Amino acid sequence: MGDAGDAAKSSDTATRQPDRHSALALVLPHVLDTLRRDPALALTLAYLMASLAGIYYDYAFYQKGFGIPVLSLAQIGDYLVAGLQQPVAIALVVATLPLCWLMDVVSTWYHRRDAVRRDRLRALPRLRRWQALHLRYLEWYLDNLWTMHFAYLLVIFIYGWIFVGLYARHRVAVVQRGGVAAVTVRLNGAAADEAPTWSYLGAVSNYVFLYDHGQRRPLVVPVNAIASLHPPLAARPMSGSAPVAPKP
Repeated sequence: MGDAGDAAKSSDTATRQPDRHSALALVLPHVLDTLRRDPALALTLAYLMASLAGIYYDYAFYQKGFGIPVLSLAQIGDYLVAGLQQPVAIALVVATLPLCWLMDVVSTWYHRRDAVRRDRLRALPRLRRWQALHLRYLEWYLDNLWTMHFAYLLVIFIYGWIFVGLYARHRVAVVQRGGVAAVTVRLNGAAADEAPTWSYLGAVSNYVFLYDHGQRRPLVVPVNAIASLHPPLAARPMSGSAPVAPKP
């Protein structure tokens, strides 16, 4: 009975062993152990990723889209909350989870196929020169999964760059074609409100970013130069499209 129990335990342990061809399965237990010891680390990493995505969104939306040097005008506090103000940044963080899983599924399939090729080459009595080089490459490639970890990070970075950049360009196009609601602005010292042809783009600590649809150009207004800023009572987009305004 004891031998049977030991055999069952050994079989159960073998079943729980991570797939040696999966880069994610090999590193995931260590990551989970680290997060169990320090749960706040998960929040810190998610916050860091969202902040980086938010900062890049601000750059792509304000600076590349409208020519506003937002990175020069922003304060430290603006960088810290950049990701929290942009839903796209949070969506990007969530989307990386299934992306990593999908990449690992594809990568594991290729690793298993290459492992079969390696075993076939090892079984040959004599190798040609190109076969020996191919075998050496496969042995190095299959024994160094850190290359896949690096590739995952690189693909996630490129994916975030493209995803956030495309979304920012879409938001710029929405603003320029008049698909955002106008706001009523009164500057300090002005006797009346400005004509309601300005749309609110966003803000940082010391500046408010507006877009003048009449002259088709952005405006950077210091916060202390604005007496009041509010949407009209019947807020409508500048054109017939649905009101969609960028988050600050």
